[in-house]
Amino acid sequence: MYKRLTIAIAALTFAAACSQDPTSNGSTNEVMLAQNSQQIADGVAASRDGGTNCDGWVRRLIDTLRTTNDPQARIYLDSARINRDSAWAAWQRGDTAAARVFRKAAFRDVLSAVIELFPAAPARTGAAVDTAVAKIENFLGDRDAPRIRALLAHVKDLRTQADAALASGDSVTALALNLRSMQILHRLVEHVRENHRDHDEVADGEMEDVGS
Repeated sequence: MYKRLTIAIAALTFAAACSQDPTSNGSTNEVMLAQNSQQIADGVAASRDGGTNCDGWVRRLIDTLRTTNDPQARIYLDSARINRDSAWAAWQRGDTAAARVFRKAAFRDVLSAVIELFPAAPARTGAAVDTAVAKIENFLGDRDAPRIRALLAHVKDLRTQADAALASGDSVTALALNLRSMQILHRLVEHVRENHRDHDEVADGEMEDVGS
């Protein structure tokens, strides 16, 4: 009798501890909410002609240049190739800092080519991000989702920076920031579940892979 009672008390104690663990049910529920939120963002970004995300703009750029001769866009892409080669060379000699700089420069070259062909790309991407955020917030309602809401707040801050860059004439930075915002939403589940220390760095790395 005493043994059964001890086991029962231990089981209840364990169950109580689990119910108080902030990484248990609450964490699981927030990941599920993130899955739905990510689907909402992907639905907003999707379009027949490519989509307002990094992969969509790069794919649209490549498809357009197959039938359109735009010398300036091709100059930007040539510069991107040179910077990628420099990044690879720097990485091989162990200079990771230089490799990162060249890799980022190559990505900005690709974005310059995108804007050359599609001047409205920064504004269109920004508008899509705003729509996605609004839809996600409407979906969340008053649900408790602190990590998702923190990421949404960060995305809103990126959008403010992007609008300021666009207003100052720096359309490449504006597009880069808007695409970073969309990429974070596109990978929202991973950002919530893995709790990256630098969400921007993760998003930029993923996008630079697309543009390479």
